[in-house]
Amino acid sequence: MRSTSRHRLSVRMGAAPVPALMEGMPPSLEPALRSWIQETAALKPDEAQHVMVRLDLVLPQADWDRYERELRKCEREQARLDARWEAEQVTRTESTRAIGRPVVPLPPDPYVLFLAWGTEPEVLWDVVDDLLCLLCTELPAPEKPPFVTWFSASVRRTKRIVEPLDRLLVESRSVYEVTPNQRGLQRRMEAGLSEALNVAANAAESSGYLSARQHLQRARDKLMAVHTDPSGAYVDVIRAVEAVACPMFLPRDQLPTLGKVRDHLRNADTKYEYVLTDKSGKPGNTGGVVAMLTDLWEGHSDRHAGGPREVPVSQEAAEAALTTATALVTLLSMRAVRPRTNAAAQRREAR
Repeated sequence: MRSTSRHRLSVRMGAAPVPALMEGMPPSLEPALRSWIQETAALKPDEAQHVMVRLDLVLPQADWDRYERELRKCEREQARLDARWEAEQVTRTESTRAIGRPVVPLPPDPYVLFLAWGTEPEVLWDVVDDLLCLLCTELPAPEKPPFVTWFSASVRRTKRIVEPLDRLLVESRSVYEVTPNQRGLQRRMEAGLSEALNVAANAAESSGYLSARQHLQRARDKLMAVHTDPSGAYVDVIRAVEAVACPMFLPRDQLPTLGKVRDHLRNADTKYEYVLTDKSGKPGNTGGVVAMLTDLWEGHSDRHAGGPREVPVSQEAAEAALTTATALVTLLSMRAVRPRTNAAAQRREAR
């Protein structure tokens, strides 16, 4: 179950605004998150070095030297305890001889400690993301029998890892959350947009435009990643709409683009109608859809390089483009724009 966190009293009473999500590493979260990393990485310490390799992190020699000194100290202490235990065995009775040999705990793995306490704050999100992918497994579907959870060690370990992390992220108002499959981090998406994306993807697939669904999902993944790719997401946003609009309005064009679709609808507005009616109650025109297509097409500011109008696509612009594309894919997949059927339009088309 995902954690929930209520706002502080001043917010609930209306005396303070609702706090925004926190980008980066909130100072209040950092110590607790580092402790979570140490506890989680220690579950499989042999993998900690591989995490460092993947993230291009290097263990300082001083940390390794310190570990070896502590290890030798533990070995000396273990040898001392072993000798005393063996000497005491001579005088023990049969019942007390069963007392186990004392064991000195080994020092913490140096790679685990470095991941938790030696990394820079901006690297911690990468560490958390990698540990989730390494150690967690996707939870079984709710319809699965309960014993699947009870007897699955990987599922129990995943819950042990994810639940405290999820609470920390919610309580710190972090912009990040655990992905639905439990195996990484993603940026939080507003619930309404997430639902709208699912509706658009389902509408596209049910109408035969599977690639539109795939492009929407790629755009969402690039915008919600720990390291976002707004430029790449914008490309997938354009392609998602093109996957529906090009075969619908330009079926014979060998090189269709969203810009051509926009021009076609704008220049042939008498041929199409929009399901929303105008003031007279008649089907409306496509002006609103053309406006959304124009915003999406012209807003792709880094489509061409080397010119004075080249501007990097911002996260905010890519998110707005995704919202627009979501609406367009839904409307077009549901045939909200369709050929006019009235006689007057047919006569005009015949001429």
